[in-house]
Amino acid sequence: MEKKKDIHVLIFGGGCVGALYSYLLSISALAKVRTTMVCGRNYPTVSATGFTLYSVPRGNHTFRPTRVCSSLDEIEDASIYDYVLDTTKSHPSTFDDGKPPLARLSLPETTPIILIQNGVNIEEPYRLAFPKNPIASGILYCTISQPSLGEIRQEGKVNSLRIGPDYPLPEKEQEKIQFFGDVLGESCEVTVHRDIRYERWRKVAWNGCWNTICAATGLDTQSLIQSSPQAKELVINTLREIVMTAEAVGIKMDPIDSLIEDHVGWTLKAPPIVPSMLQDARKGVQMEVDVLCGNIWRAAEKAGVKAPNIKSLYTVLTAMNWRFKRSAGNL
Repeated sequence: MEKKKDIHVLIFGGGCVGALYSYLLSISALAKVRTTMVCGRNYPTVSATGFTLYSVPRGNHTFRPTRVCSSLDEIEDASIYDYVLDTTKSHPSTFDDGKPPLARLSLPETTPIILIQNGVNIEEPYRLAFPKNPIASGILYCTISQPSLGEIRQEGKVNSLRIGPDYPLPEKEQEKIQFFGDVLGESCEVTVHRDIRYERWRKVAWNGCWNTICAATGLDTQSLIQSSPQAKELVINTLREIVMTAEAVGIKMDPIDSLIEDHVGWTLKAPPIVPSMLQDARKGVQMEVDVLCGNIWRAAEKAGVKAPNIKSLYTVLTAMNWRFKRSAGNL
């Protein structure tokens, strides 16, 4: 019997996504995986009692990452990690010198950095901080939450992850990304791509219209549509702007009628959805405005695409984030 390969993964982000993948990595049959997790406000709970996962497809489990830290400052030697996984919400406007918090680590140039985050063009700050490291990103389709500290709930059976770089990697580096996908693929659906940009733009085509408009109005998907006849028109027109922008930057998207049916038609038939930005807005905390809206608008501006809805949404959502900062005393 072939011996399992030992790998050590640093997970930056102790939220529901980081917790789920810490667990899935730990049960892989392909490798013996040790995880170091950097938590936020749930650190006292996770360090003391670990996570409790309530999962429809996997049952209930209590587990703890191999090591739990309260901040990146506790990482004395980053050279021991074979992979770095960033599962935090992305707020590039808060980055010092345009570089993400991980930039304080001295990583070997061969260590892949994998971002399981929302949005488009999220890789640039990491490329600025780690110009020689292989960087890949992941798009997650999974209904998961952390209703209380250390309590992770996975609803439904869907747990699909699509990972890959946004530019061609040398074959040896692509093989490292593939191996990580294989390790995770033992316990969930994983697809590894050589170019992830289409997948990112396809998902942001939903987030960029529904997530943004729901947050700006304070309404869930069904309430938004019921609010006025113009609401559906706004969603569709915003979707069109996103698709035109994607096409202008070289991404071959699905036909617009197909995307309207998939992204709008399906949502209209579904129960009310409270997207992530609306959840954050209701809590009065920072929303992922840049990666889910601002980067689309900037790409449109650069490509010469008229995107008035995206621009207006970006302005409104940025103002909301400013208000949340002021209320929290951070201005």
